[in-house]
Amino acid sequence: MDEVFEPDTIDVQVYDFVKTKSVSRCKDEFLNVLCEDSDDELVEGEGENARVELDDEENTDESSDEDEIIYSIHNPKVKWNVMKPVIGERYESRHELKLCLTNYSIYKGYKIRFKKCDSVRLVAVCASDPKKCPFMVRASWMSTEKSFQVKKMNDRHTCVRNFSSSRLMNPTWLAKQFVKELVRKPKLKCKEMQAIIQSKFHCKVSWSKCYRSRCRALSLIDGNLSDHYARVWDYGHELMRSNPGSTVRISVNINPDQTTTFHRIYVCFKAIKDGWKIGCRRVIGLDGCFLKGQCKGELLTAIGRDANNQIYPIAWDVVEVENKVNWTWFLELVSEDLSLDVGKGLCVISDQHKGLVEATKDILPHVEHRQCARHIYANFRKVYSGIQFRNMFWAAAKSTTEGDFKINMDRIKTLSEGAYDHLMAREPHTWCRAFFSSGLACESVENGIAECFNAVIVDARKKPLLAMLEEIRLYMMERFYNLREEAQKLEGDVCEAALLKMEEFAEDIRTWYAVPSGVNSYEIRNGFQSYGVDLEHHYCSCRLWDIAGIPCVHAQVAILYTNQDPKEFISTWFSKSNYMATYQSNILPVNGSNLWEETGYTKPLPPTARRMPGRPSVKRRRHSNYTTQDILDCLGINEEELYEFEGLKHVPVDLNISQGFEFPSQLTVETLTENEEDLEQEGVC
Repeated sequence: MDEVFEPDTIDVQVYDFVKTKSVSRCKDEFLNVLCEDSDDELVEGEGENARVELDDEENTDESSDEDEIIYSIHNPKVKWNVMKPVIGERYESRHELKLCLTNYSIYKGYKIRFKKCDSVRLVAVCASDPKKCPFMVRASWMSTEKSFQVKKMNDRHTCVRNFSSSRLMNPTWLAKQFVKELVRKPKLKCKEMQAIIQSKFHCKVSWSKCYRSRCRALSLIDGNLSDHYARVWDYGHELMRSNPGSTVRISVNINPDQTTTFHRIYVCFKAIKDGWKIGCRRVIGLDGCFLKGQCKGELLTAIGRDANNQIYPIAWDVVEVENKVNWTWFLELVSEDLSLDVGKGLCVISDQHKGLVEATKDILPHVEHRQCARHIYANFRKVYSGIQFRNMFWAAAKSTTEGDFKINMDRIKTLSEGAYDHLMAREPHTWCRAFFSSGLACESVENGIAECFNAVIVDARKKPLLAMLEEIRLYMMERFYNLREEAQKLEGDVCEAALLKMEEFAEDIRTWYAVPSGVNSYEIRNGFQSYGVDLEHHYCSCRLWDIAGIPCVHAQVAILYTNQDPKEFISTWFSKSNYMATYQSNILPVNGSNLWEETGYTKPLPPTARRMPGRPSVKRRRHSNYTTQDILDCLGINEEELYEFEGLKHVPVDLNISQGFEFPSQLTVETLTENEEDLEQEGVC
């Protein structure tokens, strides 16, 4: 009796072994041909150089009792360098087969050209010398099995292998190879990619090809830009579903051709709203920053300060441009979420953006609006530079009484009347401590805390819309958890930032002494200087205690004179209980995009690109205070010596930096009115 081998145990590539055995005929003609001990036109050569064909015609053998041979199905998850086309192997699509041949070509160093490639057939030949090199792969579409199958193949090459370059190593192929690497290291540079390609694939590629590959890989990771805008309604709905009570507002533009384009989105989470109302000081920093990736526009933010003097992002808004209309829309929503009314008892710190200043006057008419002194000085030093002007300006800005402010301004006037007039025209009550209100527990003359938030999200700002918003949300969710754990471990009743600030105020405490006047009333003296302190009402005539909420050096001298602890006189805004109350709520998890409910709203298109007037700038615009390390190296000076050189000044910002954010809940459809569109086009906003 003849020995019978099951078809699924036969490797169709092992021709010599199969020919030595005799098997029963089955429905597959190819297997029968292999098993016949005779020469056949379908088999040429031996081993790996064998050339094999499969008959496209259906087999009409009526022996249905025999098993059919089952050809292997290509596994796209195997490593790229082990992929190799196999006769009879089935592929899901021609794209999958092309990828297999591409991987084979790059790994082996042979150049392959796709002579024909359409929906029903694919023919690949040698690209180096197609007339002499016998390499050839032919595949066709199997309609009954819904797959591409290799029908004819000759894998023998007579050409020379060349690893230096490959046309098949295009940006699309490279992008797939670098997806995992970019997930692990998003800041991977093009030069680093070139080195990896040279080391791993032994090929040289241009910088521009690496750049295109990187962009496509990031698109594979973050998704297509149009898809992000198309699902913005679904994303907003999911945020509201997962975090009830949050606010999400989305605005779109209806174009004359009835298409819808994205305009802006506002996000504010309920947990963040509640935390600000319970435990944060009534101080909000407003700022805008540019989006740096495919998603063009600006991000408007409102940043608070928690009990530990860390940033506490309240809300953010993605808009096309920073103008009065968008700032008005943003401030209206922030005012509604935080119940700010007309702004009484509230302090807002911002830069000098005209649209922001006007919008604040309209929405919060009774707010104390401070302007960032660093921006004031940046404009001032363009005309009046030098160490003397710098020191005098900051002395004036940090003056806590009107008398001290007048003395410092008179010094500037003595040096230059033009400089004096320049600063007095900039509304000193908005950037000098002497004119700040009491009870806000914030002596800051800068908006650096909002700038810190912009630095925290610098990588997120390079991502498409939804990827950016999701990265911010995830960061905030984790931040709330971490700070809640930190607050529980805090020792004492006062936050660390307030204690450090109190130590800073008491730097020269040894030079002051107290003279008692009455119950809880003292005169604190240092030579001819003297200030009155009232411990019962937490008052010092220098006003720093009133403004900052932390005992100044004079108050600490009086407190120590009575053998009390200065920590007991720190404002409750800096208490541990406030710190814990701020982060007591949770930002709840959100489902992935595959689980988002479709809202049914018209899917908006990406916003139209704004072309600014004039020729695009090529050189980077540097800040007026900017100094590069190259300049310092050329001059042979270090950072400590920097302040001795006029014209190379840098004033470091002394801030307690921490990271934070905020998010959404009411979802509405809004469109621009004709008046608003006209104002934006005319540049009035």
